Amino acid sequence: MAKYEYDPSASSVRIRGQASVRSMRIHIPLSLCCVGFCCVVLVLSCGCRTAAKHQLAAIARIDKGTPEAALAAFDKAAASRGADTEVIAIDRGLTLLMTGQPAESETAFRESRKRLDFLRQKDLREQTTAMITDDKAVAWSGREFEQRMVDNLLILSSLLGNQQDAFAYASQTTEKLALDRQGLTASEAEVEAEVVAVSHSNEDEPKVAVPPRLSANAFSAYLHAAVRSENPMDADITQRAIDQVGYWSSSGIAAASKTPPIVNASFGTNSQQGNGVVHVITFAGRVTDWMPEHAAPTSAALLIADRILSAVGDHTLPPTVAPVQIAKPTTQVSTHPLTTVIRVRQDGQSTARSRVLVDLNQAAWDSYGADRNDQIARAISRRIVKKGAVYAVKDQMSVAGGTGADLLLNLGGIAWEALEKPDTRHLQVLPERIEVVQVGLPEGDHILEVSSVASVGRSLAPPSGTHWRQVPIRVEDGRNTFVLCFRPQRKLVSTLVSNEQSQRLSLVDNRARDIHTQKFLASVDLHDQLLREPSRAIGCDEFNWDGMNHPGVFADRGFEAVGHTFTIDRFNREGRPALDDDLLHRRFTSCDNANVDRTWND
Repeated sequence: MAKYEYDPSASSVRIRGQASVRSMRIHIPLSLCCVGFCCVVLVLSCGCRTAAKHQLAAIARIDKGTPEAALAAFDKAAASRGADTEVIAIDRGLTLLMTGQPAESETAFRESRKRLDFLRQKDLREQTTAMITDDKAVAWSGREFEQRMVDNLLILSSLLGNQQDAFAYASQTTEKLALDRQGLTASEAEVEAEVVAVSHSNEDEPKVAVPPRLSANAFSAYLHAAVRSENPMDADITQRAIDQVGYWSSSGIAAASKTPPIVNASFGTNSQQGNGVVHVITFAGRVTDWMPEHAAPTSAALLIADRILSAVGDHTLPPTVAPVQIAKPTTQVSTHPLTTVIRVRQDGQSTARSRVLVDLNQAAWDSYGADRNDQIARAISRRIVKKGAVYAVKDQMSVAGGTGADLLLNLGGIAWEALEKPDTRHLQVLPERIEVVQVGLPEGDHILEVSSVASVGRSLAPPSGTHWRQVPIRVEDGRNTFVLCFRPQRKLVSTLVSNEQSQRLSLVDNRARDIHTQKFLASVDLHDQLLREPSRAIGCDEFNWDGMNHPGVFADRGFEAVGHTFTIDRFNREGRPALDDDLLHRRFTSCDNANVDRTWND
């Protein structure tokens, strides 16, 4: 086998055999080597632009109020994305929620959360590639507020869907909030020690402002309070969660001693007896875009440094012509001109105006401020590596200063540095502002009317040409009903109501009936009718029996379930004996998955 040997003095490559074979030289001009080096740099640094076009097309369709059309564009974008696949997946999941598919969006957010947890780990190959290209070589894992919003959207999707896993999701998110709180508590302790050392302090005065980049935690606490409020035994946990809303809210001051002003009604079972609570959550606008920012002082400092090294070193370095760039939000605070107002038509109640819970533009700006120095440090390190690589090539090839090869290598180094792009990847479908308003209503069916008014001022009258959208809802005693509104621009694109309320089936007579549907949910208000005659649910993807007073109906009245999933959330025993496991097995053998959670409530 031949061995290859490079001869710097002859500017050639020598091929030498193992035996006494004549050697030959292949002369490769250094200029050709330099051109090839530049071409390799250009090829490695070019990204895929087709996927970005599809992504922008999807965003434009959302702004126009056609989220269904945006889904197809997101699918095309996802097919050709690389390191930022999760950006597309999460934006698509939120679009699914916008089109009224909470079950599908829940699945999408759950998978994305798992992948983001994995991608937050450091990968040596990605970090190495990032040092010779730019930060976009690292798989996107989201900024702090984006990661928390994924958790929040997972909880919200469950609440708008079957609600089976909402408690688990909320509990998991609460653990993350506790870790964030511990970090701020440590900072508060340091500040308090400094204050005590200097003079006396006021114990009621907040010590540390909560960073706005953590304000998405307020939405997490809000959803956690709503989930726990439906259990009357969790009243104290609910109140602590509501206090957390005030702690993390965009006001930025860590004062959790009072109920925040954004909560204007008691949650769940804490409301007046015979009433339920309707939560109207509005996703207003779209979160700020990110743009490149030139770090002029850093660029100037690098230029001075490389000129000094070029003057004293054996070889020249590529001059810092391309400026150092970092990512920066385009907008500092929310500027969406409209806010949501609601009223209940039947009861003639006064109009209620929603209030800002989270300003994600402010969170993005604070995230930029916290990470700005790290971005600059990575950019400087990258420039040092690239200049060092060019210097090493010149030294290895013994390139003399002022020659054509030296010029070509410097030009290649300048082009290499110019190809750097800041990491402006972000979730584009997230709202710029999350608004909430609550209203307590008597149990029963109601018509909720939703409209928009100017954000500035206190007017409750919609402007001319803006109509009230009617949303039918069903309120249950001690339960929360969720209405999610999307307004990416000035127009209300969609309104989504809790599935448990909007897809409930009513039994209007005593006859046994076959129900062909994707979902059947029976509640305590229907059990009397089911007791009178045998009933069957055939072909259901999910059968959910919540709050059945007389479990004996399954044995005595011949109840039968033929479906994919049969779930019993709880039984109210009222002195009746427990169901026999063998009986349950016989009754549900036709189900693909029979899950009976026998929780007896006195």
